[in-house]
Amino acid sequence: MPISQSKQVFSLVKSLTIAEKRNFKSYAKRIQDNSGLLFLRLFDILEKQKTFDEKAVIDGLEGISKTQFSNLKRHLYSQIISSLRLIHKEKRANFKVREYIDFAYILYGKGLHVQALKILRKARSLAKKHHLNYMQLTIIEFEKKIETRHITRSGSKTAQTLVEESEIIQEDANHLVRLSNLRIKMHAKYLQNGHVKNKLEAEEVKVYYHQQLKPIDLDKLGLIENIYYVQSRVWYNYILIDFRACMKYAKKWVALIDDNPTMIDRDKDLYMRGLHYVLTTAVHTKDYSSHSEYLQKIESFRSESYGTFNTNSQIISFLYVHTGRLDNIMLSGNFNLCNEVIPRTLSRIRIYKFKLDDHKIMLLYFKFAWIYLGDKNPSKGIQYLNKIINNELSKLREDLQDYARILQLMCHYELKNFDILEYLLNTYSSYFSRKKSINPFLTEAVDMFHSLKSKGVSDHNLVLQNHLKAFRKISKDPYEKRALVYLDIISWLKSKTNGISLQEVIQGVSKKPPTTYWK
Repeated sequence: MPISQSKQVFSLVKSLTIAEKRNFKSYAKRIQDNSGLLFLRLFDILEKQKTFDEKAVIDGLEGISKTQFSNLKRHLYSQIISSLRLIHKEKRANFKVREYIDFAYILYGKGLHVQALKILRKARSLAKKHHLNYMQLTIIEFEKKIETRHITRSGSKTAQTLVEESEIIQEDANHLVRLSNLRIKMHAKYLQNGHVKNKLEAEEVKVYYHQQLKPIDLDKLGLIENIYYVQSRVWYNYILIDFRACMKYAKKWVALIDDNPTMIDRDKDLYMRGLHYVLTTAVHTKDYSSHSEYLQKIESFRSESYGTFNTNSQIISFLYVHTGRLDNIMLSGNFNLCNEVIPRTLSRIRIYKFKLDDHKIMLLYFKFAWIYLGDKNPSKGIQYLNKIINNELSKLREDLQDYARILQLMCHYELKNFDILEYLLNTYSSYFSRKKSINPFLTEAVDMFHSLKSKGVSDHNLVLQNHLKAFRKISKDPYEKRALVYLDIISWLKSKTNGISLQEVIQGVSKKPPTTYWK
């Protein structure tokens, strides 16, 4: 195991659960030599440290040389991974299939050809059940090797079956690779360029996608290939800002896995990701009904399956479920739920802080700020917006920084902090002027606050009404309306011009009862 970097070993030790630590110590005690005792001592020292301190570690190992220390870290890392594999091999089908293949190689090496074939058939059956296409191909090739080199008395029918199965799997594998490539290409396109900004860009994406898809026969797709296909359609429509079509394929993604429960056991994260995209597109389309339905679905799945989650799945479930709860409040206008929901999210952020990138945390803070504004507590919202605007630990996505500044102006306007508002407006005007391009939403928002600054309070209502018309016009542009999903300034302007709360505006479309899935 080529791992000797101290922080990697330390992070692996700190990631272990109580059960995993107990299993590791039991596993390690089988080693009776001095090196074994020494790596156990290293484990105990690292386990007790809250933050890594290399000097304290070396002192605790009593005069160990640099070379010995490097080898010891490598040995510890290797032993922990080996112990973890023993715990998890019974839980994951791919581990079991690989184990069967290893057993078959051992038996074949001993000349026990028939026994090797018997265990390979067991492996092939398990791989087929769990849609492990590449493993199936590996197993069949091994079976063909044995059949052609030795007299196994399996008969010509077996040989023909192996040939037919390998041809089917090979075709499936070709589809799998192409569709896997297609989904990652569409994802990369979004990361590189974001959503399309005009009709020309939209046409280019459509031509590119269908050229890539053309060699694939969709009628011959297996389960995994179908999932990859709908994933590529999700990203394709997401880039095109066609959120209704995006939701349609996200729901198909979830349905495919619901209809094949073994897929949930194989990849729980894939299932939660599908549910997350339904929730995301429901926010974009303001589909409160679908959002509530799928939020309840992911809440139930998380509650029932949490005991089987690994650390990665726990973090993903936290992000998807808690983001869903916040979005549901924003869609429903039930801002009074903030005191119940936000503290729970904050406690989870504290738990996973060192395993989350800054952007994910800041995005949650942005949602907090909007919800607190809706709950008539803009001062609390400003606290979280300051964390976003003043964040210098890593480069955040630009649009989050942009919308945070506009939302901060809205919060200070609510508080009638007109002096602070004027100062911030001058600062932010300079910030926006330095940008290479600025979308119509941001231009209109900055112009609106400049107009408010130049008018007396008695004229503010008229100013807000005029800009409300302008924002409604932006909302009709398919390539610009997306900004209004991130920051629903239209609802806020309606509340100001009509003298009612933001909650009343959002609930005015249809009364929405408080959601309580997380109780």
